[in-house]
Amino acid sequence: MTTSTTELQPAAATHPPPGGILPLDQDWAEIFSGRASDWLTAALQQWLPSRRWFRSKARTIESVSIREQITVPMGRQNAFLVLFEVKYTGEGSELYVLPLACAFEQKAEAVARDWPQMILAHVSLSRPRRGGVLYDAIVDREFCHALLVLAAQGHKVPGHAGDLEAEPTGVLHRIRREQGLDIEPSVSKAEQSNTSVIYNSTVILKFFRRLDAGINPELEIERFLAARNFPYSPALAGALEYHDNQGKTSTMAVLTSFIPGCHDAWEDTLAALKHFYQKVQRLPGNLKQVPSMSEFSGEIPGRTPLQQRPADLVGSYLHDAKTLGQRTASLHLMLASDSADPAFRPEPWTAAYQESLSQSLQELTQRNFQLLRQRLPTLESNSLPFAEKVLSLESAVRQRFQQIAQQPVVAARIRTHGDYHLGQVLHHGPDFLIIDFEGEPALPLEERRAKQSALRDVGGMIYSFFYAANAALRELPAEQFQETNLETRAAWARYWSVGAGTTFLKAYLDTTRAAVFIPANEAALKIMLDVELLRKAIYELGYELNNRPAWVNITFQVLLDLLHPDNPL
Repeated sequence: MTTSTTELQPAAATHPPPGGILPLDQDWAEIFSGRASDWLTAALQQWLPSRRWFRSKARTIESVSIREQITVPMGRQNAFLVLFEVKYTGEGSELYVLPLACAFEQKAEAVARDWPQMILAHVSLSRPRRGGVLYDAIVDREFCHALLVLAAQGHKVPGHAGDLEAEPTGVLHRIRREQGLDIEPSVSKAEQSNTSVIYNSTVILKFFRRLDAGINPELEIERFLAARNFPYSPALAGALEYHDNQGKTSTMAVLTSFIPGCHDAWEDTLAALKHFYQKVQRLPGNLKQVPSMSEFSGEIPGRTPLQQRPADLVGSYLHDAKTLGQRTASLHLMLASDSADPAFRPEPWTAAYQESLSQSLQELTQRNFQLLRQRLPTLESNSLPFAEKVLSLESAVRQRFQQIAQQPVVAARIRTHGDYHLGQVLHHGPDFLIIDFEGEPALPLEERRAKQSALRDVGGMIYSFFYAANAALRELPAEQFQETNLETRAAWARYWSVGAGTTFLKAYLDTTRAAVFIPANEAALKIMLDVELLRKAIYELGYELNNRPAWVNITFQVLLDLLHPDNPL
């Protein structure tokens, strides 16, 4: 994903209407036929790059074409689930879905006031004469209610090129029976690669914007865990799937139970880090210098118990890190538990797989380091010294990645979470719930469903600790650490990260000690963890450069931390 702006041209032979308002006769659904359809696709082409869920902002759109429209009754009028194909200059295309509705008069004014970014185009009807706005209907209460009813009643809705089929589970049946379906929806305003709707703290619907042919791992893994009563993730409540006339299936939405009283583990971690840095600030001057990592050293990270001093400073968060390590282990043990299901059956590592993995990591390194060199002129001046340090480490990163092809690995590859970090975990009382099994959204569906090292999730979470520690430094009041230099601040962030990461890893390894996916060879374990930590960091380097360049300094610092000679992880 990138945020670079591409200048988009309207579709061939298409001209926008006078004043930018689409003239229609008496029904806004005329937008799907004739010349109005050309105007709709041109409007889509201009609007798409402003959407976070649009994946290919850096590519030039060649054309947009409507492939399907499915009617969704919504109060006194209909909305539509519009499936449209985006073709790009050169090659390649993607299929997206947009819930589309039209509002008039007071409702149009409300949409313009509350959700201006969701307006796709303005329209005018001649009979009766009135103006309105075409908008993304996911922000409409009536539309969200209609989706919930459709899902709960198990409806199949025919389209022109396929069907939309709902699959409720016992959770949704129980909700319908006990409290009915007139549940107030609330649409998340957070910018994400999909859209979430919460129904009165009862269920949450995740609406996928890009449709990939095949089952989304979010639904696939949720079904697997629900069938085995996995206790550390919200229960699956239902799903909406689109089946086209060529026999292809795409996951459009997944519903799960909403657990009230949960806290985002990322936000809780930032709060814990604020207290940690306050403790460090109160240390006597002779103890506030660069801390030693010797307390965390060990032949294998996670095998050495933490000493008293880190526990005093890091505090109760070490207990959270331990619990999270245990819950992560429980997830992996469950995902590896069925040898009969081909989609989840553990598979052995092979020399060919290791060579392929090493090659893909080398390509990832080349691609993202090249991107960093290209973006150097655009970086803020305070980022340049860090960027230069990171660029000087490219050969060291490549050498680390070469090790995975050279080290024999006796272990199984399994299904994993695939995009595991603190934002994918909910703090539920003293425990945790794991959510969002979609995988890394930028990757193709087949890669997200592929079996891999369980340490990919482990590395993702440890990276998240490092990222959080450095992100929290940005939020410190001006008076904190004011007399210390950047090296000291970074060292304390690394100290906390290693403490949390080591505790997490030890709990994980203690729980999975005899699991088929953990190599008995400690050298292989160390190399695999090292590779997965660096893979995550290099992947995030590209993501931040393309999406959040203002935050790339954090990724720079985490990379430097991971390659720091005193870092035992």
